[in-house]
Amino acid sequence: METEAREERPEQKRSIARRTFLKVAGATSAVLGVSGLGLHGYQAGKDPMTYTGCEGLQGVAQSFNRKRFAVDEPPYEKVGPTSRPDGRTEVIFSRMRVMKRAAGKKIEDLNEPYRSYYQQHPEDFELDRQNSELRQKVGEDSLENRNRFILATAWADAMGAVSPRPIGNEPPKESDFPGQGSGGSLKMKSPESTAKLIKKVSYEFGAVLVGITKLNHDWVYEYPSSRRGFEMNEPIEVPKHWEYAIVVGTPMSWDPMYANPNYGTSNDAYSKSRIVAFRLVSFIKRLGYAARPHTPGNSYDLMVPPIMVDAGLGEQGRHSIVITPELGCNFRPAVVTTNLPMSTDKPIAFGVQNFCKNCKICAEQCPSGAISKGDKEAVRGYKRYQIHSSKCFNFWNSNHGSIGCRICIAACPYTRKSNWMHRAALQVTANDPTGIANKLLTSMQKRFYPGPEPADFYAATFGGKNASYRKPPWWLRTEDFIEL
Repeated sequence: METEAREERPEQKRSIARRTFLKVAGATSAVLGVSGLGLHGYQAGKDPMTYTGCEGLQGVAQSFNRKRFAVDEPPYEKVGPTSRPDGRTEVIFSRMRVMKRAAGKKIEDLNEPYRSYYQQHPEDFELDRQNSELRQKVGEDSLENRNRFILATAWADAMGAVSPRPIGNEPPKESDFPGQGSGGSLKMKSPESTAKLIKKVSYEFGAVLVGITKLNHDWVYEYPSSRRGFEMNEPIEVPKHWEYAIVVGTPMSWDPMYANPNYGTSNDAYSKSRIVAFRLVSFIKRLGYAARPHTPGNSYDLMVPPIMVDAGLGEQGRHSIVITPELGCNFRPAVVTTNLPMSTDKPIAFGVQNFCKNCKICAEQCPSGAISKGDKEAVRGYKRYQIHSSKCFNFWNSNHGSIGCRICIAACPYTRKSNWMHRAALQVTANDPTGIANKLLTSMQKRFYPGPEPADFYAATFGGKNASYRKPPWWLRTEDFIEL
């Protein structure tokens, strides 16, 4: 009896076995769970996205897999003999400095090279002459219209208030090199590791995207647009130490950007990109190499968009702005030219040319008609879309809000915050050889996200409604904070 009492029945054995299994399983699950949480926590802790406030310093924004779309030749077409751009006449800011002194003059009264330029482009002469009168006409508009944008203009001015000291009038052979006592150029281990270092420190300096390329001399101005150590009427001899071009930059603040032309500004990204470039120049010079910043808004010795294309950051769109996979065309770049030996990035072709061919949203929304709805043209030996800069610049000076326009940037279907929907659409368009997705997505944008009538973007002075592409962010609505 006692033996029987001590013996466990089969049911009891099964019950004990189940309890034991559950205990062991529970303990095992707990261990695995804790281990899993620990592993997940460890991985999350290593993820740069968890560095709150410092995401841009880790390069995580440059997330597009460019290797899949790398091409041996840039996605622009060379169609004939090439020539370099003339910074005196082909940069509208340079032309306007002359036109302000040419009041009442005729084309034949102008000095060269402006006389020849306007003889070839008489429409630009009329448009450029009108430009100086636009701000006066806007100023005569009603006080109510001007006051609507007090906060927007205050914000734009504030974002441009901090800027590195511009380059003086020393020629590049003096200004670009380290000072005396630098000790000479340090021996870098390899071009690959140097490129990796430069990209990392550029992110640390505040860049969101970085690309490196050999400098194509076709993109350097033949004549300077501003002095910066050059004689204005003497051709630029491209310095031998301008071997490489590093492109860095940042996006404009997203919500005001969508509310262009009245509430957005380029100054926020301009200031940041200038600072990144000047920091990078200082860093490279400390390594003993030459470096020169080319920074927004008008401190360049070269054309930036094709250099961005060469550096693999994106493709040039119908509006002449470079479209990047991560930011669309909401990117304000600066360039550093240097002789620091580095490995370079390949250009990419991820579907922009086919998309822009059919989309035309930027051209349809452009109030000035500066963006062509037609085909590409041959410009200095390269085939690309050509904008009419005089028409564009005249609209810049005709609105009440932050000076400028940027509507084409806001309207571009590629310019979206990097959420899952935008990333999915980007992958579809990049991998669709039929073009069906391009037409479908363009149609959806026009249907679900229509913009104002282009004429409504103009100020009331010019028969418009002071319209913005999207509603302004709450913190720029003057009427909610200031008694008008």
